Amino acid sequence: MRRRNLTWTIGGSALILAGIVAMLDAVMLGSSLRPVLTVIAELAWAVGVTVFAVGRTRYESIVARRPLGLVTMLIVAWWHVVARIVFDVMTPNGGFATPDSIPPMYVVLGYLDLLIPLAAGTIATVQIARTRIVPSPWRWAPLWVLGLSVLVGVMTQGMYATMALPQQAVADVATLLGALSSLASTIGLGVLALILSERDRAESVHIFRSGHP
Repeated sequence: MRRRNLTWTIGGSALILAGIVAMLDAVMLGSSLRPVLTVIAELAWAVGVTVFAVGRTRYESIVARRPLGLVTMLIVAWWHVVARIVFDVMTPNGGFATPDSIPPMYVVLGYLDLLIPLAAGTIATVQIARTRIVPSPWRWAPLWVLGLSVLVGVMTQGMYATMALPQQAVADVATLLGALSSLASTIGLGVLALILSERDRAESVHIFRSGHP
């Protein structure tokens, strides 16, 4: 078995860091540190996904550096970082005075900010499963997490549309569901990567010792 423990340890640790910082960001409402924490969380996520996508070698990449998987994973990794910069540049100081003053291009970018990560994430997670670098059944874990994220988004929009609960209750439930989805995609996948990296390390050591009694 090819050893992938270093790549998966670095990538998993970066995802866990992203999740921890995101939780700190969520609880520090009104703090001047929030913008900094948001940037750190997004960069940690981007670095972690990039490490998994590229790997030290082709055989350590969870998509084996196949062009489709590699490109879509890099989009997933860096889209929100780039989108934040673009939105910040386009947004005037103090924001837009009225909804009618929002330029059409801003609205278009808003829709792209929803669709492109979802499309890239779907393709990337399918490529991870098909490449079979990650052992079964865990190669499906990123797709499960993506499905959870989509389900949470649909449920949240449905609650706001129907207002079956009081507005504050809907906001609280939406926040809780969003936090669970975020934890699954960061700390959840990060811990899984660390566990798999340790199992890879143990199996490699066992194979080495079995050949040298």
